[in-house]
Amino acid sequence: MTSTKIIAFLAAVADFVLGGLLSNGFITAVIITEWAKSRSLAACEQLLLSLGISNISNTFLIYLGLYNLNTTNTISNSLMLLLYQSFCFAVVFIRFWLTAWLCVFYCVKILNSTHSFFLWWKMRISRLVPRLIVGSCIVSFFASFFVVLSVSKQLQSNKTANVTNITQAGKMEDLLKNVNIFFLIIGSTCPLLIVFVCSVLVVVSLCRHACKMTSKGSNLRNLQTEAHVKAAWTVFSLLVLYISFYVVQTLGPILKFQKNLFSFVMCFIVLLMYSPVQAAILVLSNPKLKQTALRMIHLTYEVLYWIKHASLS
Repeated sequence: MTSTKIIAFLAAVADFVLGGLLSNGFITAVIITEWAKSRSLAACEQLLLSLGISNISNTFLIYLGLYNLNTTNTISNSLMLLLYQSFCFAVVFIRFWLTAWLCVFYCVKILNSTHSFFLWWKMRISRLVPRLIVGSCIVSFFASFFVVLSVSKQLQSNKTANVTNITQAGKMEDLLKNVNIFFLIIGSTCPLLIVFVCSVLVVVSLCRHACKMTSKGSNLRNLQTEAHVKAAWTVFSLLVLYISFYVVQTLGPILKFQKNLFSFVMCFIVLLMYSPVQAAILVLSNPKLKQTALRMIHLTYEVLYWIKHASLS
């Protein structure tokens, strides 16, 4: 790439990294402050806090991945590279599952179904959220451990076979491709299906509620309809964001192995966009976070206005 493209790329990376850290740091700080005041957290706030922390961690990991773009897969760094990628996979899929559970939470809270399955979830969702969060973390890191174990065995077999460095690098590349495919199917597709089902259920529930209120001649913009609209907007926005990230995650490793650097860099930028965009969706969908953000913006505007007038005088 030319120097202009490199500068533009680094500027975009810096902007999205800073935006992801600030936005998710804001969510984390607000919820932790609320936790310190009330000594307890609601189920939704637990999910938001977990998503904020996972987004911050993932932003750091993706930024560190920038240094691996031009790394050659030699014997000395193959294991370290795969260890890094397996940890990245764990953090990414934790975020996937947390997004899925947040959509499930919105779906269960907003639906008014009399089916026993939904009633069971509605009565227990608040108690299940901490277990779902911990379970997602354990399963993701447990799967990553088996990936690292399989790679270490592959390296040991290569050493005992006394093959050349080129052959070892080729085997490591093939193994890395298989790991990407495995995690893509197991770790990404299942949460995506959950988010998609929740989106469909929330939209269908909203349409039924709107038709019912219209047939009764009531005001459509009542509190329950507002809650339906907000939940539908949040879940659908998370679904669109998830699909875009899913597509990029699928294409990224393929483009990297095909040495298509420009396309891979574009995918890298989209990956960095996920954290700040998701943070914006979460802030807009949560009244506490939205009010706090508006107060901070108003306070910042007043401080800047005071500084401007102080400098002029």
